[in-house]
Amino acid sequence: MILCANLLLGAVCTENLSTSCFRKWQKSRFDMLSSVFDASVAKNASYVIFVGQMFGRDRVPESVIDSFFDIVRNHSRLNVITILNADEYGRINYRNDIPENLFLLCNQISDSFKKDSLRINIENNQILLYYNNSKISIFNEDTSYQVAIKDNNWRIPSLEPTGFEDSEKGSGGYGILDWNNADSPKYTSVEEEMFSFRSIEVILRPEDGEKDIIQKINGAVAKIDSKSFLRITLTGRSAFGLTIDGDILAKQLEQRFFFVEVFDNTVMDIQEDAFENDISLRSEFVRLALEDESLSESERNRLISYGWKALTETGRTAK
Repeated sequence: MILCANLLLGAVCTENLSTSCFRKWQKSRFDMLSSVFDASVAKNASYVIFVGQMFGRDRVPESVIDSFFDIVRNHSRLNVITILNADEYGRINYRNDIPENLFLLCNQISDSFKKDSLRINIENNQILLYYNNSKISIFNEDTSYQVAIKDNNWRIPSLEPTGFEDSEKGSGGYGILDWNNADSPKYTSVEEEMFSFRSIEVILRPEDGEKDIIQKINGAVAKIDSKSFLRITLTGRSAFGLTIDGDILAKQLEQRFFFVEVFDNTVMDIQEDAFENDISLRSEFVRLALEDESLSESERNRLISYGWKALTETGRTAK
């Protein structure tokens, strides 16, 4: 028996993915899901049970459900049991093409499944598994759908990390519950790096220009797997007047990774005394921005950078 938690087939961050990246990521996601089914067949498992969270968002494209159904059909010798919450159950139960070897249960009502020596009862949001003369219970530890087997302190890993913060807890994978040879089940957790969520910091200096920044970022991501969600945080001090557009930097990298986001947390290198006696409009604008306590450091940097650039270009046009 193979147990998986938190498939999140609807995708994390897909609303921010380009069409090409979305298709590339979903193909890889379902390739990985197929490998779990293949491992189940190789281990002579009769059942695959999915618990936790099946979808990653409220509206899941029909194509995602189609792909899941196809994988289940292609492994017809397996009994695939999905234990869904009420919303997910309603999202998939209406289909008239549900594979014969796919069984849908809802964890928010009294529900049950029985086949051969396996019996599953759902009572008060508790999932009870019976096999021969033994019983275990599975429960969600908290609202993040972390799934564990009660009393045995066995934690079922998610198929993959569910985000940048969750990735720090370890890699994804699945659990193997072996009840074939003994009344007392034996559990093994299999960790596999399905997808990686990587957060890196790139430190800038005031003398760094646009080319230097791009070169530093490229160097920092050179050895990161292309099957990654990447978060880049720029820190340090940036040159005065330099505009750092995180969206443009992310677009330059999006073809190399599944998803890229860039945060500019740099502090602009401003010599305030240089503007004290300057009566130009640009200097007055900088002084006002520096005095505005309602702005965060990053907001102030962005405002000054864009404002300085716009006023400089206006001055050139006027001449």
